[in-house]
Amino acid sequence: MGTTAGTLLTEHLRAQVAALAAAEDDLAWDGSKGVHDARVATRRLRAALTELPRLLADDDVDDLRQRLKDWSGLLGESRDLEVQLARLEELGDHVARLRALDTLGPRLEQARAAAVEHLGTPEHTGLRTDLDLFATHPPFTRKAEHAWDDELPRGARKAARRMARRADRAVGKEGPELDAALHRVRKAARRARYAAEIVARGSGGVASEAADSAERFARVQEVLGRQHDAAVLREVLTSLRAAAVEAGEDPAPYDVLAAAEFARATSSLTTLVLVPTPKG
Repeated sequence: MGTTAGTLLTEHLRAQVAALAAAEDDLAWDGSKGVHDARVATRRLRAALTELPRLLADDDVDDLRQRLKDWSGLLGESRDLEVQLARLEELGDHVARLRALDTLGPRLEQARAAAVEHLGTPEHTGLRTDLDLFATHPPFTRKAEHAWDDELPRGARKAARRMARRADRAVGKEGPELDAALHRVRKAARRARYAAEIVARGSGGVASEAADSAERFARVQEVLGRQHDAAVLREVLTSLRAAAVEAGEDPAPYDVLAAAEFARATSSLTTLVLVPTPKG
């Protein structure tokens, strides 16, 4: 009998649980990559629990997925502020950069502190314990005994079709509606990428095709991530500009960066043509 779907999914779950543990250790020691890596690991775990429902039977899957989502959301507060502050370094005026740092810096420190504090709570300890148990003994259905190349691509194709539908719906939209639609495409691309990565753990042509798809989905995710960050940053710049005007400061640096972010966001529309056409 060849490799089963359950075997590859188990390998994936254990790898992501280990990655999460390492990232959280880095976060606890104030490491520079802890927040980002922990968020990625939680999202990969959530995708595994979401995109392959035929393989998992435990009634607790939904609860575990929600707890991972909550943890990812808490991490996201820090990550979003990190990205915004990095982009605000492009402000071409010292006073403007100082205002940005004074405004967002304390919020970032509070968000990081909240994430680190959460690591020591009974709630998070319970999550880690449950993840370890889940990855050690996944509650598989009989379908997990099927050959991996018969079963796993089903979930990946479904995730790819979801992304393609959302991309189609984004065409023709403008302004805030377009920003929201592209954000939905990006999230679907991320889930499709992570589903394809599980299939890519196999071997041969099926795995190779999945790896290629994962790379294309990652490109869509990356570019539309920049688009989303630009849309959010324009809102931040509007607030900073208003405060600067009230204080009698020059608003020009905020206008220049806002225009650059608008151009960056608009250029991301071309990414929709990169969406792979699902097979089957």
